[in-house]
Amino acid sequence: MIVRFIVFIIIFLLLWWLLRNVKDLIDKKTASLKNTASKEAKDMDMVQCEYCKIYTPKSHALKGPKNTFFCSQEHKDK
Repeated sequence: MIVRFIVFIIIFLLLWWLLRNVKDLIDKKTASLKNTASKEAKDMDMVQCEYCKIYTPKSHALKGPKNTFFCSQEHKDK
């Protein structure tokens, strides 16, 4: 009877430990996905070229004077 109780306690503790580690792994993966999604959203901010008025991703645009943006070096130089 005591042996069954000890085995039950050991199994319970192993399952509790496993569940806790799986939960931590899921939380880390979820946080990683959220960071990736916010990074992609930041890269997708669009700005308008001051010269030709087309929209381009802010990450590809060239910043000009007075907080203006340009789609290419040629348009920035004009």
